[in-house]
Amino acid sequence: MRRLFARLLSLGIFFALISPAFAGVKQGDRAAEFVSVVDASGKAVSLKAYKDKVVVITFGASWCEPCKKELPAYEKLAQKYQKRGANVVFIAVNIDSEAAKAKKFMTQAGLRAVRAAYDKQKSTVESYDPPKMPSTFVIRRGIVKHVHAGYASGDENALSAVIDRELK
Repeated sequence: MRRLFARLLSLGIFFALISPAFAGVKQGDRAAEFVSVVDASGKAVSLKAYKDKVVVITFGASWCEPCKKELPAYEKLAQKYQKRGANVVFIAVNIDSEAAKAKKFMTQAGLRAVRAAYDKQKSTVESYDPPKMPSTFVIRRGIVKHVHAGYASGDENALSAVIDRELK
């Protein structure tokens, strides 16, 4: 009986220790580094490259209707921060399996201030485990400061307030 109890206790501790790895990235967690994320030219995209910036990451796909509305709104917001010379970078990570669909979707969104990126292998999206599409993560100094699931018109205003708070 003691052995059974000891084994069950060991299994419980084991699963308690590994379960956060499967829970996705949440507010207060260390941000997961990108794996196999590339930009339109095939260049690797890394969070380490933006360690001194507020990083806004949104995960989306061509089949996601709210994503089609979110990206233009985030583009306007990114342009606003860019014009101010703010220390902010926006990265839109597309998770479509077909590269052509992903590139067409990102091109149609007219992204210039938002860096378009692709996660064809879905390694990074699996690490972050977004609660829904689209999902936005705000990161500062490697720590997730804010997570927002979904998109509705006006969400960019709340996101702007989060970014402004992190820039202080």
